[in-house]
Amino acid sequence: MRLINTTTLELEEFPGANLPAYAILSHTWGKDELTMGELETIAKHRRTQKALVPASLRQAHTLELKDGFSKVSYTCTQAAKDGYQYAWVDTVCIDKKSSAEISEAVNSMYSWYHRAAVCYAYLPDVQHGGQRGAYRMWKDDFAESRWFSRGWTLQELIAPRKLLFFGAGWKSLGTKASLVRTIVKATGIDRRTLLDPSQIRRIPAARRMCWAIRRSTTKPEDIAYSLMGLFGVAMPILYGEGAEASFTRLQTEIIKRTPDQSLFAWGILGQEDAPVHHHTKLEEFDDDAQTGTLPILARSPRDFAGMERVVLATPTVPRDVEGYEMTHRGLKMKVKLVQVGKGKHASAQRYYIASLDCRHEFEDPIDRLGIFLAETEVPNVLVRTRTRKHTRVSGEDLESEGCKERWVYISNEVAAAVDGEEEKLFVHARDLITPGYDVEDVQAKQAQWNREFGTMRLSGMAAEDGGKGCVYQLAVLTFFNRHLGSGFLTRIMVDGTSGECFVDLLPPPESPHVDPKTLEGKDEVEAEARKIWESPGRAELPLAKPSSMKPSSQVRTVDVVNPETFGEEEEDQPQQGPGKPRSVDGGGPPQELRPKVAFSEMWEKEYYRMVEASITRKKKGVIFLDMESTLFAAA
Repeated sequence: MRLINTTTLELEEFPGANLPAYAILSHTWGKDELTMGELETIAKHRRTQKALVPASLRQAHTLELKDGFSKVSYTCTQAAKDGYQYAWVDTVCIDKKSSAEISEAVNSMYSWYHRAAVCYAYLPDVQHGGQRGAYRMWKDDFAESRWFSRGWTLQELIAPRKLLFFGAGWKSLGTKASLVRTIVKATGIDRRTLLDPSQIRRIPAARRMCWAIRRSTTKPEDIAYSLMGLFGVAMPILYGEGAEASFTRLQTEIIKRTPDQSLFAWGILGQEDAPVHHHTKLEEFDDDAQTGTLPILARSPRDFAGMERVVLATPTVPRDVEGYEMTHRGLKMKVKLVQVGKGKHASAQRYYIASLDCRHEFEDPIDRLGIFLAETEVPNVLVRTRTRKHTRVSGEDLESEGCKERWVYISNEVAAAVDGEEEKLFVHARDLITPGYDVEDVQAKQAQWNREFGTMRLSGMAAEDGGKGCVYQLAVLTFFNRHLGSGFLTRIMVDGTSGECFVDLLPPPESPHVDPKTLEGKDEVEAEARKIWESPGRAELPLAKPSSMKPSSQVRTVDVVNPETFGEEEEDQPQQGPGKPRSVDGGGPPQELRPKVAFSEMWEKEYYRMVEASITRKKKGVIFLDMESTLFAAA
């Protein structure tokens, strides 16, 4: 460690752990900071002046006019006044030209501040007027100081055992102990941890991450590096890797050293009031924020917003010697899974809530926080799925038969949910959701349905797979109301050449009457959906027209292909040339598009529901399906 002699301003090296008592400075960097080389130049100039020039004729070096030098000078003066021969200031005690020295310093920073005899925190934006009437004013400035918004000063606040605050002009503001109430309010850090740094080990990882939410750093990677000391981890310093990569590495190192599962609970609390998007303006709609999966690890401390009240809980699964670890497939861990989406068919994706060993501070001690997971096609590999809900697992759920203990892999990749050409389908059907209709079954090549967001990720046909030149069936959805025993089918088709989308509404089979109590007959409705999916037949579609012309009533008759069996049928299909949908001349009557459907509902008496659908492509890979319904009494 390199220290400044407070008398001579000479830099002295102290290898190993045998360090003298020293003072250390905490500050925010400005534009005119001093470097190690410049301090050595000043020290050499002073030595020369002392040896050759009489005291009355000595002159200061021009570098001493820099603002950065005044920080070093005041730190050394205050340290000497407090009885310390040595001081440490980051701007001049680290050789910034040496990557090895930078790496050592970053990894050692927390311990250096903790081992210091005293730490001086310099807040030049806090003016202490010294008058009793101005007391409240400078306290407000203190809480809003830039010092409390920087990433590196977080550990510089917690680590020192003795911390003195100085404002503009190096006027004393008080100590960490005397200002603790104001600091707690400004930072959210609890009083016990502030006054006793050793207590940080009892704080859940998610809560520690919360402390950095509103802090920033000049270099993006420093967001992660500045937190290493708070978790007792060390790792290589790789400037240029990016903020997300460095933060992922930080969490991976934390996983190796602690069984604290609150690290995976990010995003669970504090999201209850998140705005619900009603799909009103297509140009403002953020489809990436509304669909898809999430990594198991957070991407920045901001993901931990709302986790200030999380506490650790007794493990619900006996901790094996093996523990959990990050692998190429994701986080491998043993968890209790409660299934929340019980689909009967292969196309119905299964969803679970995985119980974590943490809970909300003010909730039942036997309850646990959980993360929302969905199955993938790879056995025992699950993906975290977006949700606005507070995913809590009750003690009753944990003891139920539906709660299973399993070893699983939870992916850390935000990869496509399906193979091939991905299509994101946004289903806006508020008039149907309110009376209890839901998507009960999806027939598609691949599908991932997020009921809460009304989003579906489907596998389309890429051009290289034959999608260009045909109209293919994207999905057949079964909308069903379990309370009323009624429903209908929705078929979505895509022109692989133009990307144009079509929707077709089909009534359920006439024969079965579904009993709302037993749901007997519902299988026949879903069987009809499978039949349509497997044998899509022919359809009459509007003739494509340039956008400058009025819509035409002319139609084209085309074969609708099943993307699952397209390759098997291709040899038997007539070719129409590149880029043209296949037209047909025979083979059964084509079906007209039916954008409306009517069916009966049995309430206190018989009613009819009319559903009307429209479909819009926002851009490549993003489709909106809007459905409106009207209920009227039967004649």
